[in-house]
Amino acid sequence: MRRCLLLLALASLPAFAQQAGIQRALIERDRQSAEFSRPELRNFHAQRDQQHLPARPDERTLETRERDAQPAVPQRPATAPDYRPLPLPGGPRHGVDPIPVQGSGG
Repeated sequence: MRRCLLLLALASLPAFAQQAGIQRALIERDRQSAEFSRPELRNFHAQRDQQHLPARPDERTLETRERDAQPAVPQRPATAPDYRPLPLPGGPRHGVDPIPVQGSGG
């Protein structure tokens, strides 16, 4: 019985994700429609920012949540990284192995 419920729950996850995507698309389309029908809504957030009004309490909470969700910008290193090859174990070796001189005929 539990396995059946688990299988049903797992089978419904993709459908739920698809529904959420559809809902987001519908909301975005509704926003675009409202902006098209009422030109004053087109730059609503930019106009509100230019008014320098204090943020509402719910906006402050949202801004804090968004700010905390963003990863910190990594700092650039003060010096360029050193990409030279690392030395081989056992110390440096000669670039060419010497070839022993063969005896001359005699």
